[in-house]
Formats: sequence, C-alpha cells, structure tokens
Amino acid sequence: MKYPKPGFLTIAVAVSAMGLAQLSLTSYAQTTANSDANATTRVVAADESIRPFRASFPDSAITELRQRIAATRWPDRETVSDRSQGAQLAKIQELVHYWGADYDWRKTEAKLNAHPQFVTRIDGLDIHFIHVKSRHPNAMPLIVTHGWPGSVFELLKTIGPLTDPAVYGGRAEDAFDVVMPSMPGYGLSGTPTAAGWGAVVAQAQGRQAPQGLLGIHVNMPATVPANIAKALKSGAPAPASLTGDVKTAYNSMNKLYTQGGGNAGVMVTRPQTLGYSLSDSPVGQAAWFYDKFAD
Repeated sequence: MKYPKPGFLTIAVAVSAMGLAQLSLTSYAQTTANSDANATTRVVAADESIRPFRASFPDSAITELRQRIAATRWPDRETVSDRSQGAQLAKIQELVHYWGADYDWRKTEAKLNAHPQFVTRIDGLDIHFIHVKSRHPNAMPLIVTHGWPGSVFELLKTIGPLTDPAVYGGRAEDAFDVVMPSMPGYGLSGTPTAAGWGAVVAQAQGRQAPQGLLGIHVNMPATVPANIAKALKSGAPAPASLTGDVKTAYNSMNKLYTQGGGNAGVMVTRPQTLGYSLSDSPVGQAAWFYDKFAD
C-alpha cells in the first residue's frame, strides 16, 4: 500500500491502564518545575520553530515529591469491601509506598529520552511531542493523542509496531511516521491560561478537515442518540428495542452515567477548586487518577 503525501491519520486514545505512577509523577514534577528557575524539563520560546527536547527533572522536584508523599495524611478506610466508594485505602497506600520509596524516575526519563522529542509553539503554548520516523519509505504520518488521565507514556509501546510493523509480523507498506504530542496542560507541554482547550481533539480535527487529513479513529465515540441520552440521564434500564452488543454498550454507558460521572461534573463545573487539592497533594492526584484507571 502506497500512501499519498502529505496525507496523515490521527488517532485518539481515551484511557489505557499503564504507568499510573509515571503519569502522576510527570504531572506533579511539572508543577514543581514551573516554579524552579533552573528546571530543564520545559523549553520556552516565542517563535514557532521546532526545537529538540530532552527530559531532565531536577533532583529538587523529586526530593520534594517524596517528602510530600511521606507526610501524607490518610483518610479513614472505606466502609465497604469493594470499590463502590472510590479508590480503596489499602490499594492506594501500596501504590504510594512504591512510588515514594522504590520508584526509579531516572529510568522513566531514559524511556522518554530513548525517542526523538521536540517542542514547538502552537497557539501561544509550548507543545511537547515525540516524533519517530519509520525506516520504510512512503510511511504515512500518524498523530496519536492520549486521553485523560493519560500521557505519552501509555503510548510508547506502540511506537515499534507502528513504525516498523515488519518486525512484529506485519507488512512494511503499512508503516507509519509517528507523532505523539503531550496534550496542553499534561506532562511536558505548556498549561493553557485561557478557556477554550479541551477534549475530543481528533474529532475536532475531523470537523476542521485540515489539508492532508485522510481520516481519524477514536475509541470513545461522543455521539449518543437523543432518546438514548434521555434514558441514560434518568438511569433507566436499556430500552426493549436494544439487543445484543448495543444493549451491552447501553449498560456500560448507564454505569458511567450513574456511577462514574461525578468526577467529570466537578472538572467541568469547578476545575479551579479541584485544582488546589490535586496540585498540593501528589497522593490526592494519584488517587484521583487511579480511580479512573481502575474503572
């Protein structure tokens, strides 16, 4: 298969349970680094040139992170024996103990730095991204975006199969040149200072249809028929007209609407208020993320 130039695809990944400690530490270390004049994790420039980037978190950020973890003030244990009340105390304590005492952040840095990384300025924000070109000719450019909670870490394992499919049992003509950006406000990219940024990036590209875009693929369709949405909002059982896989999908969405929508409501309506706790407490942030990964 020969791909026309400059055609490209874009893929959106909603949530993948990989590397919670990596993800949360990346976000927390960025917050700390922002106030550290000597931090080398971020590059700021007024132009829109593409600059090489290398991750290097200061020891001071990691030391402070571990001190905050060690000083955690824990809540009482949940009053049930399952996850129905949220992240379970024993699980979070086990995770956080490993994160604060045994986790090797330098190894994680090395994983990032094993791939070509760059920073460029888009709409006034520095955007970090990984760009790995295939060794095969005519490889199609592919933009792969992470979701919430997420980061480029959860996508690293896909770089090999996408850029060199022949090594993994695929065909050389199906190779991609891969671009993996850190979304604004995540990991190593800049933080928005005004409203207007948000989710469904791939869908937005599809609507805008920029020159060269051949298609998009998303794993979280955002369109729900009006009658189904009405039933979901009321917590009603699946309509009798739904059967098979469609009924299964409805039941899954119903669980999300009735049991998993609280966090979304808070983030949409009161993100600033929530931000104080998540920024000040690394364990609070880890528990917030962990709850969604566990789902």
